[in-house]
Amino acid sequence: MPTVTVLFADVEGSTGMLERLGQARWLRALADYEALLNDVIAQHGGTLVKAIGDGHLLSFAGARPALRCAVDVQRALPLESAPDLRVRMGMHTGEPVVTEDDLHGRTVVKAARIAGLAKGGEILVSGIVRELAQADEDLEDEIWFDDGREVELRGLRGKHLVLAAEWDRDGGGAVRVVIADDSALVRDGVAAVLRESGVHVLACVGDGEALYREVERHRPDVALVDIRMPPTGTTEGLVAAEHIGREYPQVGVLVLSQYLELSYALDLVEQREARRGYLLKDRISEIETLLDAVRRIAHGGCVVDPAIVEGLIERSARLVDELTDRQREILQLVAQGLSNDAIAARLSEDSDVVCADIETIFAKLGLPDECEEDRRVVAVLTYLRETARR
Repeated sequence: MPTVTVLFADVEGSTGMLERLGQARWLRALADYEALLNDVIAQHGGTLVKAIGDGHLLSFAGARPALRCAVDVQRALPLESAPDLRVRMGMHTGEPVVTEDDLHGRTVVKAARIAGLAKGGEILVSGIVRELAQADEDLEDEIWFDDGREVELRGLRGKHLVLAAEWDRDGGGAVRVVIADDSALVRDGVAAVLRESGVHVLACVGDGEALYREVERHRPDVALVDIRMPPTGTTEGLVAAEHIGREYPQVGVLVLSQYLELSYALDLVEQREARRGYLLKDRISEIETLLDAVRRIAHGGCVVDPAIVEGLIERSARLVDELTDRQREILQLVAQGLSNDAIAARLSEDSDVVCADIETIFAKLGLPDECEEDRRVVAVLTYLRETARR
């Protein structure tokens, strides 16, 4: 018997949709969905084995085309004819019994049971599908998986590992990260938040040595690093961040700290302004702030927690006293790494006006006219750091 990957796709809440849309609209929506499904199946060399109402049984020669097909279908949804149509999917690889026009046996049953556990928009897979996918280097940056859970599947003996497939839901290439924190609660919580938002979490570790190994292995876009890690719980995270900056300059570093440690954070930012950042751990609960920081660093930006900027400005009162309230507000946004256009949008101002205000601020702070635009954050922070330490 040939080894195949079986995929079940089922429209979630179809009876409720039928009631809401009415029969005619529901049938049109279902026809649009099936047309989409057939197109994507053909693109990935799969076979539509059979349709049972709004459920479909598909087969593929391997895990790679099955996963790519499933992801492409999910990305193409929702449909214009049915904005709330959501599909749940389950997948397993094995050796089903093949008849002339159907598949039977334990492989098919297991895929169906896994699909029954999924929610709309979700792709659940068996452990063997995950293993096949992880052995396929072509899939490494496209599709990844959560930690999974052991479940019972109706009619099948024993416990079965079921995992959720994840992918970049915007289609632009997922940001890849490694997380290092000695608190399992913190690193697992951060990983869960990032995964739910389409970030590819490659590894979670608890100390600097493990962090070095994972960065060497994966070369992530960003390493999220706690300042205080074993063995001393002092500055191991910063030492690790500095090592990564020297050895792997293409890897961004976002330092996380429970407390405001200005000198450490600013030393790190000053050494390499691009792909560096520092956030207080309080920001972890602010999902959009954390995501924005990770993405900006991955794309070469510099991110500094607004609380750090505010603290520096307050401690540098002598110079900042010369700034107006508006200029202080703009300075904080500049030091956070926002572009002139982004600041203008935040303040609902014309970009030319903001540019002029920034030039005035730099003049009052004694910064040279020739400062390059992409170095202005570091220039401001360097100056404020020197005055803050007096």
